[in-house]
Amino acid sequence: MERILNVKPLTVDDLPALEAMDTGIDEDYVVRIFDRLIESDNHELFGLFQDEQMLAVGGYSLFGQKKLAMLGRLRSDLRFQLKGNATELLRSVVDQLKSDPRVSWIGANTHLGNLPARRVLDKLGIQQGPVLHYLTLVRPDLLTGHTPGPVWDIVQDVDKKRDLLSELEDNALQVFPYECYYPLPYEEALLTDEYLNNATFYQNPTGTRFVIIKNDTKKYDYSHVKYFWNDHYKQAGFFETLIDHWNNNPDNIGCWIDFSDEGLKNIQDLTPYNVQKPWILYGMWKNTNSQ
Repeated sequence: MERILNVKPLTVDDLPALEAMDTGIDEDYVVRIFDRLIESDNHELFGLFQDEQMLAVGGYSLFGQKKLAMLGRLRSDLRFQLKGNATELLRSVVDQLKSDPRVSWIGANTHLGNLPARRVLDKLGIQQGPVLHYLTLVRPDLLTGHTPGPVWDIVQDVDKKRDLLSELEDNALQVFPYECYYPLPYEEALLTDEYLNNATFYQNPTGTRFVIIKNDTKKYDYSHVKYFWNDHYKQAGFFETLIDHWNNNPDNIGCWIDFSDEGLKNIQDLTPYNVQKPWILYGMWKNTNSQ
C-alpha cells in the first residue's frame, strides 16, 4: 500500500505530535524551545506526516537579511527509519527555499561522522564544504608552545571593523564563523552595525592580524573566537588577548575557537581544550555565478 505523506509548516498545535516521536534524544532542545522557533521570523520548522503521525521534523534558520539559509534540527522517528523520511522532508524544505527570491545560499552543518545526514544532503545536491573543528579553551593555565605577548589593541570604530573584514585576503577557515555551530559564507549582509557593535575586535601591534570575539550562548555562554589564519600559536599575544577578554566576561565558560584541519594540526597539546568531533559544512548557491 502506497504511503500518503504530507509536509507542512508546524504550528503550536503540532507540539503533541512532536513529543510523541521516538527520536532517541533525551531532553531535546527543539521540544523545549518549540514555541520560540515557530513564532520567530528567522526560524521555520516543518513536519513530515503520515495521517496524524509525525515521522520527521526539520527546518532552517535565516541570516544576513534572510539571504543565507541554514538547514537543521532534523530528527526522524526511530520506529520508521530506512524509509527515506528525512530525505522526503528536506527535499520539500529545500524546494521551498529555492523558490524564495530572498535566499541566495542554502547550507547545512553536520558532524563529519554523521553519514546518514550527509547522504541526505548529497541526494539533495548540496555540496560538501570545509571541515571545521570546534575547540573550547577551558584551561589556559595548561597552554604550551604559544608565543607570549601583550594584549592586542581594541578596535572601537564600527567602520574600521567592517574595513578589516572587507580587506581580509586570506581566510584559512573558508567560512565566516557567524555564531557557535553556524559557520556561513562571508556576506556583507551579515555585518550589521548591531552585530559589529556587539563584537570586540582586537588588532595586533603590527596591524597584520586581528581577532573577533563575540559572546554567544549555546546552552552555555562562550567567548566565540573568530580568527581567519592558522598561526594562532605563532602570533605574539594572541592567547593573552583571548584570556583577557574571558577575564572581562567571567560568566563565559571558555573560549570557543573554530579551527581548520591545518590549524588543528598546529596544536601540539590538546589538554587545555574541550574538543568536539569534527563538523563539515555543506552548501549551495542558488545562482551558480555567485561566490
